[in-house]
Amino acid sequence: MSEPKIQDVARLAGVSTSTISNFLNNRAGQMRPDTQLKIQQAIEQLGYRPNNAARQLKTGVASMVGLLVPSLANQFFGSLACAVEAAAARHHCHVMTFSTFRDPDRERAVMADLLAYGVKGIITGSALSDTDHLVAMTSRCPVVAFDIKRTDEGHNRIATISVDNAAATAMAVQHLVSLGHKSLALVTPPPYTLNRQERVRGFQQAVAAAGIIGELVIADSTDAPSDPHGDTRLFELGRSAASRIVEARTKPTAAIAINDMMAIGIGVGLKQLGRQIPRDCSLLGIDDIFFSAAHDPPLTTLRQPIQAMADAAVQRILAPASAPGDELFAPELVVRASTAAPPK
Repeated sequence: MSEPKIQDVARLAGVSTSTISNFLNNRAGQMRPDTQLKIQQAIEQLGYRPNNAARQLKTGVASMVGLLVPSLANQFFGSLACAVEAAAARHHCHVMTFSTFRDPDRERAVMADLLAYGVKGIITGSALSDTDHLVAMTSRCPVVAFDIKRTDEGHNRIATISVDNAAATAMAVQHLVSLGHKSLALVTPPPYTLNRQERVRGFQQAVAAAGIIGELVIADSTDAPSDPHGDTRLFELGRSAASRIVEARTKPTAAIAINDMMAIGIGVGLKQLGRQIPRDCSLLGIDDIFFSAAHDPPLTTLRQPIQAMADAAVQRILAPASAPGDELFAPELVVRASTAAPPK
């Protein structure tokens, strides 16, 4: 049996082939819901699969979105990829995901390949302060950057979607202060990226406002020059930083990790040093990845509204006319068993 054609779908649905084409190319805005339903049912009944290669040759645009993440070794970016795929699927679009390790040269090369393929747009999560290579792409396709705020200088031509990173660490500090902690540590890989810088700023401002001690612990990643941002080794960087928390002269009674992957590593490191969480040291992360609830004890964290952020990013690319402006999302404090009052 031959493959069903667009004419077969049109005949079964009782509409023109141009109506089917509009439906397949996300131009169904003025189409009656019952017509859309008949088309979808005809497609499913016939098992019709659009000829994407032919469509791309005709339009120069593939039904594809490019997603660039620092590293899928960080489970947060795996969750982000799933959320972006779910959002794109609602527009009958697919996603191509690449780990770029925040390397601008690699990002340029990957984006050039994606543009040659004809993607509808590109989403990037590198949060680099130098965005010239992203700005250069905006004349050829929409570009959306995660973890960059519109108020950051030099990003005027890039659409931005971000959680309020400074608010996240500030909320973490406020939670620990409410429990009675007076000396805290913030543990981070080298804060080269905009999101990490914002989290450091939020921490420093919050401890100053609370009148307590705040120690900044920067985990060393210089032994891996191919990954200077530490994205592939967050767990190990957290685990090795545990001894610095224990030995810090400020004697912190709680630690905030820049993200959950580091927090889980810190938790393992503290246990290896004979410390109990939260009896000896409270622990708090950011992101609320899947493994946070499985940590022993379950990890208190700041949740990012990842699906809402992914929806907004995809909408900026696939339906820009209906998309809101650049968005800054509020984090949500999720209190679990890893934080408690400091030891007496």
